[in-house]
Amino acid sequence: MSRACAAWRGDIGAYIVGALSPQAGARVRRHVETCTACRADYQELVPVRDWLDLADPVDGVAGGHVLGRPPLEPLRQPGNRARRRWLAAAAVGAAAVGAAIAVITARPAAPVFHAFDRASGAHGQAQLRATPSGTQISLTISGLPADQRCIIIATSHADTDVAGTWNTAYGGTAHVEGTSAIPLSQLTVLEIESPAHRLLLRIPV
Repeated sequence: MSRACAAWRGDIGAYIVGALSPQAGARVRRHVETCTACRADYQELVPVRDWLDLADPVDGVAGGHVLGRPPLEPLRQPGNRARRRWLAAAAVGAAAVGAAIAVITARPAAPVFHAFDRASGAHGQAQLRATPSGTQISLTISGLPADQRCIIIATSHADTDVAGTWNTAYGGTAHVEGTSAIPLSQLTVLEIESPAHRLLLRIPV
């Protein structure tokens, strides 16, 4: 027993024989239920109470306990509190995961638009996502001349916006991320042009 727990020994004995007030007894119980050393001392002293119950002829015995002495309540298992905390944490975690899944499944899929241009031979698709500042554009395109300089032009009924530029790799394929200040709800078309304003691909939105 540690020096700190040694100070509890007298209180534990007093609690066992019913000599403490309910408040003091509750304090002793809380400590014994969480302290392994004091729990062992408690269990060693319990038979002393049983012996006193049988040996004390003054107050008499009722139901195995001296009259006026409250029966000892069973101690809670030391792991119960930690287990309850773990179960509560697991329940909170499961609820959070469920909420996250609900948000993900409730979020609408980003729309994808496809197009093919017979004249240039280019074909591609654009996936669009609304952002607080406009629209995010994920463009996949192929069939362009190798090392072609390209420009993404985003268009609405009232405005146009350069959403990105790039050079195609060997084979004329590219995956490009672009952004436009035009809101997704207002976009009408994406156009892929050369620096000389030659139209390479037009993707209606």
